[in-house]
Amino acid sequence: MRDEARPVEDETVKWAMSDVAPMTDEAFARGRAALLERIDSDKVVPLRRRRRIPLVAAAAAMVVLAGAALLAPSLTSRTSGPNVAVAEVLTKAAGLTGDAKLQPGQYLYVLENARWSMKDYRYDWMYLQDQKLERWIPADRRGKWFYKITNVGGRQWLIGSDADLPADFQSPIEAEGEYTSEGGPALHDKIKANFRDPSPEYLATLPLNPRELYQKLVGEVSGNEGAVFLQMVSQGLDSGVYPAEVRSAVYQALTYLPKLEIAGSASVIDGRTGTALGVTENETTEQIVINPSNGEYLGSRTVLAKDAWGLKQGQVIGTRSVTTKVVAGVGQTS
Repeated sequence: MRDEARPVEDETVKWAMSDVAPMTDEAFARGRAALLERIDSDKVVPLRRRRRIPLVAAAAAMVVLAGAALLAPSLTSRTSGPNVAVAEVLTKAAGLTGDAKLQPGQYLYVLENARWSMKDYRYDWMYLQDQKLERWIPADRRGKWFYKITNVGGRQWLIGSDADLPADFQSPIEAEGEYTSEGGPALHDKIKANFRDPSPEYLATLPLNPRELYQKLVGEVSGNEGAVFLQMVSQGLDSGVYPAEVRSAVYQALTYLPKLEIAGSASVIDGRTGTALGVTENETTEQIVINPSNGEYLGSRTVLAKDAWGLKQGQVIGTRSVTTKVVAGVGQTS
């Protein structure tokens, strides 16, 4: 007789034995017990602890208006350990992350292509707007940072048209232009550092143990273990400057996100394709996209999980991509 239902693990055992003769209860129990022993022992997500290097990072606090619900289940909601399939993808990516090396006088060029979703609360109208956000971050990250924001193309209407906008409508996305800041946004704006916008001191406090890091980040979103958590992670990684050891720990921390599932192959706005991992709540799925062959974070997506508001399931209503390069000076892109 089998004990309480554990559907993810049960399906994994069945898949693993799909090519053999019909399984007996005894065979199922043996396979399932071996799998659960591996999961509960945390062997699925090994991590070698390494020395932390304080860095300053900036994250554009731009939120795709996709209507994700705020949920706050307990930190103990996944008692059986990490999702096996998710853990396999993320643990492989974690072991492959690398860092860009800057010499004095060089800059880290971070290019973020974004497709923001704008709507009213009744979904009488909805459109997409593309932007290019560029940052030049000095090797000495307490120096001067340079930013450039460019709108790309016009509004891409999904619901309604310009005629449906209110007369006093002002776009909530950041305006085009160029500006600078000393030491990055976290220091320049004097805001409380967080995962989206870390200071050197904040980075130095991040635990590299996946479970501890997960619990710390859950605390930053008031206990949320769903789409809001994944949005925070993607916005932080969009900065393009988290060191490899932190990205590695973040990937493994994500294995503890209860609703995180593999969504399959997906492309971000710049056309690069990787493996999407997502959390579905209400009408939408929030996704991050990773290249599992080299551990590179490619960007994020918001996708309709079902037909809604007159749009079809699978419609992408927001996506971002991030690339980084080492360049010799401000304004250079290669």
